[in-house]
Amino acid sequence: MLHLNFHTISFQLLPEKAVFRPDNRTLYLADTHFGKAGTFRRGGIPLPGGHNRADYARLNGLIGAHQPQRIVFLGDLFHSFLNEEWQEFTEWRSGHPQIGMLLIEGNHDVLLPDDYRQAGLHLQPEGFEDDGLLLNHHPLPEDAAPADLRPSLCGHVHPGVRLSGPGRQHERLPCFRHSTRHKQLMLPAFGSFTGLGIISPKPDDEIYVIAGDAVVRV
Repeated sequence: MLHLNFHTISFQLLPEKAVFRPDNRTLYLADTHFGKAGTFRRGGIPLPGGHNRADYARLNGLIGAHQPQRIVFLGDLFHSFLNEEWQEFTEWRSGHPQIGMLLIEGNHDVLLPDDYRQAGLHLQPEGFEDDGLLLNHHPLPEDAAPADLRPSLCGHVHPGVRLSGPGRQHERLPCFRHSTRHKQLMLPAFGSFTGLGIISPKPDDEIYVIAGDAVVRV
């Protein structure tokens, strides 16, 4: 893990593609996209299984290691309309009744409010203020006025960077993107079946790459 002092708030950036806030024991994730593989299969595209199992195992490992009181999903929890993978999620959720779970509404979160409520999720719109943070799914616009901004978290982009090494070697790695100008921390996509959105860092960005079991500033 890597410790980040994020505008008076202490975070732990985790190689499992999540952020933990120790002072209120909250775990933050973005873009799990559960149900995406099922949506593709329903559309006639054959895909191998195992994506969700790996993601739930990683999530269970985070719960065991950090004992969060809450989990905040920063949008795109479930990729599309109901399919067999929603039942898989609700069964997983019922196994953790002691943990409060909050979902910030993303562009793929299209289920009915009752579906989320019955799964034990508290649904909130973007811009929800929570213990000194603004919680979003989409990043702030580039022209947002810095003087008016408060510290925020977001997802949506699935950020990654392309790194070059000797011998013309290249590697694409997921990353956390901290825009110091906008006081915004963008999380990598948690889901295994999501892909990367390669970003071009700005001069005021701090980039933290996930390299195996480590988080490294580049």
